Amino acid sequence: MRKSLSGTRIREQRRQARLTQKALAEQAGISASYLNLIEHNRRAVAGKVLLAIARALDVPASSLSDGVDSAKISDLHEAAAHHPGIGAEVAGIEELAGRFPGWAQMIAALYRQTRDQEAMITALSDRLTHDPFLAESLHGMLSNITAIRSTSNILKSIEDIEPEKQARFHQIIHEESHRLTDAAQSLVTYFDKKADPKAGIATPEEELDGFLERHDYSFAQLDSLGEAPASNVEVAYLVNRIMAEDGQLENPETNRLVTAFLQNYARDALALPHGDFIKVARKSQYNPSVIAQNFGTSLHTAFRRLAYQDPAKTAAPPMGLIIANAAGRALFRRPVADFTFPRHGNACPLWPLYQAFASPQIPVAALLELPGKHKFIGLAIAEAQGQPRFGQPAKLNAAMLIIHYEQRALLTKWLPDLGAAQPVGITCRICPRSNCTARTEPQILGDEVSE
Repeated sequence: MRKSLSGTRIREQRRQARLTQKALAEQAGISASYLNLIEHNRRAVAGKVLLAIARALDVPASSLSDGVDSAKISDLHEAAAHHPGIGAEVAGIEELAGRFPGWAQMIAALYRQTRDQEAMITALSDRLTHDPFLAESLHGMLSNITAIRSTSNILKSIEDIEPEKQARFHQIIHEESHRLTDAAQSLVTYFDKKADPKAGIATPEEELDGFLERHDYSFAQLDSLGEAPASNVEVAYLVNRIMAEDGQLENPETNRLVTAFLQNYARDALALPHGDFIKVARKSQYNPSVIAQNFGTSLHTAFRRLAYQDPAKTAAPPMGLIIANAAGRALFRRPVADFTFPRHGNACPLWPLYQAFASPQIPVAALLELPGKHKFIGLAIAEAQGQPRFGQPAKLNAAMLIIHYEQRALLTKWLPDLGAAQPVGITCRICPRSNCTARTEPQILGDEVSE
């Protein structure tokens, strides 16, 4: 447990008020020696003494008490971990927050802003590259423009056009201009909607992501299914109730995606009952192979159950998950801190997710390092979907489980020797590695760096 910072805050507030220890002690009704011990965090302070000191300093007692800076300190620790090369003095973070709360608040705010902007850039890069609506809209606008130019060129180059044909060409220009205007207006409306977070999310896939984030990817009502036999009617009832209680699902296509996800979640819960699953997971140190073997399921099922657990309730390490088809299209995603997954593919080709397709049914484990020096354990496998049939190629999906390397102590009994870290990125468009032989397109964030 960290030491109290109340004394540090009191000392800084006293100095700002230009009071001596003796003057503050007299106003608070305590001895100067006692105040000295408090200011050096050698004596706890609370109750009447804390209130008396706060009144003497003319500040809220809450600004001096412990706990007020827990979120700020957490952000500072996260910022230090996000930039390990800077060499921030992690041991002094709590002292910084106590002595200079304003500076600590600013550093934490700047870190949160940078983190959010990086996530936004990743999402925008993903969207601009692969958004089907944008591609279709731009293709349609180019078709309208081509038709207008072709027709206008005819009118300009040919002088003796028959009146009927001339009227027809004018009608074409008029109609194509209207279509072009409508397409441009649709794009403006689309981007306005994206700029306003209150206006909702543009695509059904992103609305599904929003739904899962609101529920933290965990549904206790469905987890309880495996504890007793459940019929299809009961599953359907619970799925409908979860969606109705959410109250933010209006798009029919989004409803279809959410229903499919929840039904699949329910099947996993029935195959791996929550209580038994947690016991096996903890006993095996969250080994997906042991979990799958114990319950007679696929590794993909074990991956999903591990990734969709609430670490606060199960003591499991936070895990990210992406499942993709052979075309690289993401089918399921659960990001983990500092490791995001593009929605529309085009992710780093060095991920074990894609290497797994080369050897279906063979698990792959690797130590991965992002450009920010964050390290992760990547576990992946490609599995055939459905029953194989003669004359038809197998439909393969690959899944990759991502775990922070700092969590490796929870996995030591079964985790193999991962060797040297493999440098990877999120997607080429935002990856700064200049010496990567797997790069498929230039990055958009400025100069590349060698590592």
